[in-house]
Amino acid sequence: MGVGTDDAMAVVVEIAGSTLVALGLGLLIAALVIRLIYGAWTRSQAIAFQHEGHAYLRWHDHRYRIIEALWSSGRRRATTSPIPAPRRPGEEVTIYYHAREPTQWTLEKPYRGTRLLAVVGLGLAALGTLVGFLPG
Repeated sequence: MGVGTDDAMAVVVEIAGSTLVALGLGLLIAALVIRLIYGAWTRSQAIAFQHEGHAYLRWHDHRYRIIEALWSSGRRRATTSPIPAPRRPGEEVTIYYHAREPTQWTLEKPYRGTRLLAVVGLGLAALGTLVGFLPG
């Protein structure tokens, strides 16, 4: 009777390990796809300034070009409350701009938690792999 129980336990451990690995890899792939869809965003420091009564930001992109954009042109999440007030002229602001189109910028970190998704996926895949090495 002990042999049948051991075989059943081995099957359960094998199924659990395989499920954890598949789920972990699925989460890793989902995080990668989200990052590919959103594209590459780069963190930069911008300087606020005024021109003809309008608030602007100025920064250098990854190719050292000077980019200027209206303060009101920044991207915001749908859940974000009203547009934050423009900064005083000469004040530095941390922004994130889209590498392919540097005039697209935001004050919020992009990717919406894909790092957490990737870390959880990696953890599940590693745990599933370790379960496969349990003594049978």
